[in-house]
Amino acid sequence: MRHTTDLVAPDAGNVFSAAKQREIKKVIDSLEQFKPNRIAVEVIKENNQMLNEEYQKYIHADLEAEVNEVQQIGFPLAKQLGHSEVYTVDWMGTVGNRGIGNVLKWAEFNQPDLYEYIEEAYLTKEKTELKDKRIDRHIYDCNREESVKKEHELNLAITRIGKDKEYIGIDWVRCWYQRNLIIYSNIAEITKQPTDRTLMIVGCHEHVHILSQLLKESGCFDVLPATDYLQKT
Repeated sequence: MRHTTDLVAPDAGNVFSAAKQREIKKVIDSLEQFKPNRIAVEVIKENNQMLNEEYQKYIHADLEAEVNEVQQIGFPLAKQLGHSEVYTVDWMGTVGNRGIGNVLKWAEFNQPDLYEYIEEAYLTKEKTELKDKRIDRHIYDCNREESVKKEHELNLAITRIGKDKEYIGIDWVRCWYQRNLIIYSNIAEITKQPTDRTLMIVGCHEHVHILSQLLKESGCFDVLPATDYLQKT
């Protein structure tokens, strides 16, 4: 299964250890209290059939698990709730944009002060903060209002990368916004009835601010933060 890559991928350690699996199970049991009847995941929509073939293998204990939020949290939770499928809602197309790696590399050579600020204020911390930290606590912390706001600040900092009419950072951010608009549209597509309760599982928590904003401001959905259910330990 090829899932989307994140700007920063912290090292969670050996997630297959007994201790880490207990931490993950705690997250799953907490999210179960939301009682979702739809679980949406950060996988491109084109891979929906492939993902659900993997989910069926997981249900029948015929899948070698991978280290990602879909198979470690999404699949177990869906099975625990008796769901027959999970829903892919992501998009990873292009609009002629630069990749984030190229954007940061440009900043490193052309705007070193801004690059150093972004690296120290946001990226370095995210690369190290999961080491020796409980997974359940990390997921709770990522969903706190302060953390969500901080991640949105990172995207706005990236928009400042550029010079004169060279909008280097905005070139990437506009694609980021388009991606989230499409995720929002796909969530709306599967959340049709007033009784539907869709849980969105993402590995990249930079999505939380903008998706929450889009869903709330649509006037069609109530949005509950994950911290209403996750346990602070």
